Amino acid sequence: MDQSQGSLAVPQYVLAPLLYPTLPDGDHLEALNPESPAAIQQNAQRSIRCAESDGSFLYIGTSDGLIHSFQITHRLTASRSAAASPSKSQSPTYSHKSSRSISNNAKPIEKIVLLRPFKAAAVLCEGVVSFYSLPNWTPIRSLPSTRAVSTIVIDDEEAEHGTGTDAAGMISICLVRRKNIILGKIGAEGRSELLWATVKDIPLPGGAIFARRFADTLCIANATEYSLVNLSSGNITQLYLPISQTGESPSAQVRPSIVTVPVLPSSNKQGNPSPTLERSGSSSAPAKCEFLVTSHSGSITLGVFVKPSGEPAPKLLEWPSHPRSVTFDGKHLVSLLRNDTVEVHGLRADSVDKIQTLQLPPGLDPRFLQSIQGPSSSTQASAFAGAGGASSDTDDLDILKVTLSELDSSDVPTLHRASEKTTESSSPRHQIILCGKNSTSAVQQDPLLSYTNQQLQRGRLRNLQQSLETYRQSRTSPRDGYDTMRSSLESSVAHALLGIELLHRTDFSSATQTLRHANLDPRLILEIFPTLRPKSQQRREAIMPALVLSSLDKLKHRDQSTLQSIEGLIAANLTLNYSPPLQVDTDKALGQLKTDLVRRADVMLRTLLEEWRARSAAAASSAEGKDTPFWAGSFMDEQMLTNVDACVDSAYLQLIVERRGVLQDDGATSKDELAAFLSSRHACEPALIENMLEEKQFLGLLAEHHEHIGNVEGALKIWTGLVDGDMVDSLNTTVDSQATIAKVAALLNGQKDQNLLSTYGRWLVRKDSEAGIRILTKQTTVSPSEATEKPTPRTKAEELEAIHAQKATIEELRDIDADAAIKYLEVVALSTSKVQDEQMHRELAAALLRRVGMHLQDHEYRRKMDAVASDYANGSYAESFFAHLALASSGSTKDMDRLKLAMLLQGSTVLDYKTLLDTITPLEQLSYEKAIILGKLGRDAEALSLLAIILRDANSAEAYCSQDGEVLSAMLASSIAEDHEALQPFAAMLSRTYTQRIKAHAKAASQRGLSGAQRKKELLKQLLSVYMANGAEEKFRIATAHLLNTQTLHLDNREVLELVPKDWSLQTLETFLTQSLRRQLHRKREMQILRNIAKCRNLDVAEDLWARQRAMGGILQDTEYDGGSGGDRVAQAAADEEFSYGDLKEVETTYPTLAEKKQQRNDVASQDEHVTLSKEGYNIPPSSNIVHADVDDVNDLS
Repeated sequence: MDQSQGSLAVPQYVLAPLLYPTLPDGDHLEALNPESPAAIQQNAQRSIRCAESDGSFLYIGTSDGLIHSFQITHRLTASRSAAASPSKSQSPTYSHKSSRSISNNAKPIEKIVLLRPFKAAAVLCEGVVSFYSLPNWTPIRSLPSTRAVSTIVIDDEEAEHGTGTDAAGMISICLVRRKNIILGKIGAEGRSELLWATVKDIPLPGGAIFARRFADTLCIANATEYSLVNLSSGNITQLYLPISQTGESPSAQVRPSIVTVPVLPSSNKQGNPSPTLERSGSSSAPAKCEFLVTSHSGSITLGVFVKPSGEPAPKLLEWPSHPRSVTFDGKHLVSLLRNDTVEVHGLRADSVDKIQTLQLPPGLDPRFLQSIQGPSSSTQASAFAGAGGASSDTDDLDILKVTLSELDSSDVPTLHRASEKTTESSSPRHQIILCGKNSTSAVQQDPLLSYTNQQLQRGRLRNLQQSLETYRQSRTSPRDGYDTMRSSLESSVAHALLGIELLHRTDFSSATQTLRHANLDPRLILEIFPTLRPKSQQRREAIMPALVLSSLDKLKHRDQSTLQSIEGLIAANLTLNYSPPLQVDTDKALGQLKTDLVRRADVMLRTLLEEWRARSAAAASSAEGKDTPFWAGSFMDEQMLTNVDACVDSAYLQLIVERRGVLQDDGATSKDELAAFLSSRHACEPALIENMLEEKQFLGLLAEHHEHIGNVEGALKIWTGLVDGDMVDSLNTTVDSQATIAKVAALLNGQKDQNLLSTYGRWLVRKDSEAGIRILTKQTTVSPSEATEKPTPRTKAEELEAIHAQKATIEELRDIDADAAIKYLEVVALSTSKVQDEQMHRELAAALLRRVGMHLQDHEYRRKMDAVASDYANGSYAESFFAHLALASSGSTKDMDRLKLAMLLQGSTVLDYKTLLDTITPLEQLSYEKAIILGKLGRDAEALSLLAIILRDANSAEAYCSQDGEVLSAMLASSIAEDHEALQPFAAMLSRTYTQRIKAHAKAASQRGLSGAQRKKELLKQLLSVYMANGAEEKFRIATAHLLNTQTLHLDNREVLELVPKDWSLQTLETFLTQSLRRQLHRKREMQILRNIAKCRNLDVAEDLWARQRAMGGILQDTEYDGGSGGDRVAQAAADEEFSYGDLKEVETTYPTLAEKKQQRNDVASQDEHVTLSKEGYNIPPSSNIVHADVDDVNDLS
């Protein structure tokens, strides 16, 4: 058998005989002499017409109306691998079991269609479709026979995907007749017998002789052309593609062919020569299909791919001879041509490539190709059981757990058996058979391992490399093939066998690419690199397939059971290649060659370790490993996988540190690789990493490693040592001080250890004072991210202890940097909430006052302050002077210092204000701050004079009166601090001490015998006096009027009139007097209304009492309590009219008490009356439900 190819399929397709001769001698020939002319003629006329298989039986339909059943079994045959180790292969055997006559007239069996889910078959013979049960071929009476049928087809989508049935558990079947198409369903519906249901009858005017169905599309061929039938709508689409383009009428020589090629567009990958078939019924995307149809055109035949919509697909196929039969085995198109050749084509997304051509042997008389179900795994299992059980023998693909120091040991435990990992997919595996007149052969690919062994034995290593590369590219997706785990194991073992041979020959470049796909345990490769093995590893083990273990002999020491080192392999190979032998250790050229080979071996190892790390990371990140391709870690438990990762990462780190396995020794590249490794997920022990980095003086990377594992102190020690010059990094001798200092600050910023912050914060102050202060004060400030969290309050004792430590830190900082000490003082002095330290506040106030004094010595700044004060005094602004000053601020340090000083003076409760007054008095521009100090000292008149007269800040002056001597409110300070971060600590301190200051003010007022309202009234009178004393100017009159108008409730009009200068016009006081008099009149009328209401109630009570007394009987008599009569009552009425302003005040103060007494009396009276009337059976009139006032109430009001 000759063969030629384009890009050769791997393994190659071969023709394997199955049955020859296929047709057994029939019983009807027993009466004839086998050598008689009649018997010879009758045997010569018999031929194979169709074939099918369910995996357990092969069914052959013949031209004389018989169906022969051949049972498929497997026998184990011993073979030898490249390593001279025995292995087992499985070859199917076919034994004739029975024959069944279908036609009484010895007519040909035209077609057999298997209904696999129901173990039944449909047979077309003499135009009649009949149904039989398998494997005995008993007729199924419950299913009807149909006549005048041209062909019978089932849905290829159902047959190739899932269980072989639709969602209802039924099989869809099409009976194509001469004039119509019958769509039917066959199912059991819970019964023991099968039932037929006709779904639809579609007219077919032109008839059909061939047909294939996929989903709802039926592709048919009549005598001249092809058409598509939509089975849902019944529409027929003409493809206008003739079966023969020569003009001659079609004949058997140019018979048409139709093949369905399922395609999943999402699975088509570039470089994959075959479409990917989804064999799982749970696919998320429905499979699509293309129909391949043939069209004869003279010397060639075209193959056209047509979509179900009728549009042609962008690929075309050409055959040099018309195909007798075309089929698809799930990976390739296989065609039987009339020139007695078999062509194999690979399919791409938009092209078709011929990959192999088989020349059939003469005398075969080929008739057709048929894609059938391959031998099932249950058949193989029975073969194993018949051979004594699989568990007693070792399969070549069994995974063994091997002790690398005892490779010759016979006691090797089996970790996983290949049979346990072998699974059969829900869809059948395809096998293509070629049927001749009286022969049956299989067109199949050689087993991959057999092909690999053959190539190794012949020394065709380069050819095997190319073949395995082609095999990898042509493999379908791992989830789609049959028995994917076993095929993956076979692929891995094939690559491993080639890789071991390449290692033996020290071809490390080729071995790298091969071993990347071998999926070997990396501990096996590390075994030949003894310097990279972990010293802590006590027992050296690895897992590997049995066939790989038997092939390691060539890598072993002579007469030993251990592997050679990489240097030993290289030396042995160099010694073998040169004759007479040369001394590798003494010959200079060989020594240089050995060094180069060792370097290439390191490159190979590094690549393999990187491959393992990538696959391990992918497996760890995938959900339950479902999306992870096959790899050696699939057979490892969690503990073993962790150990392997540790070995791999340790060796990989050592390669990087020692700069091995790189083509060019570049320090910068090694640093980047080390940094990437240390920041990635790895399994190296921290102690190992630290020892390696410290030994090589890779201090920068060691610091990053410390930081990565949480050893912040170790990282800080290295960073500070590098900046100070106490340490030197061998990878980077020049240190970027600024970047390193910033890194130290960032690292400290995330810490909470006070000792760590204190120690390295002081160091940081020397390098960057602002950053150092931020670190030293980290415990006393709140970051924006932590602002929402409620801080843990400190006790008074804790604050005192913290203040003591902070004072010591301040003294140390003064020796380092005085400005830094002040900055630190500024933060810590304002951070306490329960205690204010007098010394820290005094030093801070002195520092701020000193800085403000220095700023005022600057002519520009002093002129700016004078301009702000003058502008405010002349501008009549609505805001206070402090708010105006903040608005005029540019955010500079000078502006902030003055605002800070004012907030500190107002908020502190421990400052010596007398001393501060002496210090601030020479500074004329600080009138506002001086007013604050005067207020603290209780010198109200002077403070109000500064505010109202000097600064002309009426808002602050009135606030002074309302806030009991406070010039600056906490609310105003907080509002201004929102725009200036530097002011926030001062504003916070001002808010925290508000309650403490209020209590102090209240205590001082109580000592003077004043209430809060009286104290406010006193301050307002003082402010009014200040305004009146300066009333000569019109603007002060406006301020006075404003004060009077806003504080009318707290000022008495008679007292105010006494203070008004004689030269003031009444118009200035018009609003104040109008409001005051109106308020007095209102209160008088209000009291009159209350009096009249009381009188009304008195009358109601009297009337109600009179009614009750009349109801009780008796004689009414006036008493002296009724007020007498005549002149007395007139006098009383006249007296009631006398109602002075003093009476109004008295009523106002006594009325709430009278109302309470009146309500109590009414409640008691109502209870007593209710009891009394209940006893007497008296019904209270509706008017008694009103609560009335007693007689005495009116007298009290008057």
